[in-house]
Amino acid sequence: MIVIYVTVIVLVCFLVLLQRQIIWFPKKPFGQGKLPQREKATMFDVRHLLMEGKKDEAIYVYCSIFNVGLRQAKNDVEELERSLRV
Repeated sequence: MIVIYVTVIVLVCFLVLLQRQIIWFPKKPFGQGKLPQREKATMFDVRHLLMEGKKDEAIYVYCSIFNVGLRQAKNDVEELERSLRV
């Protein structure tokens, strides 16, 4: 019975962390040939992905370029997206 309780608690904690976006499983565009190597990615690549409508991949690339967290990258990419619409 204790094993079931521990399993449920661990599962609930995992789901809470996933919901709060502390744990994030992004699509990795680097290994699929969609972008240059991780070290060679630039803001041009982020802008290009935004223009193609691939916002999640743009956020992932932004995270890898500037070594920032998901929330900061999401806010910055959304601001960039708003400036591109003007």
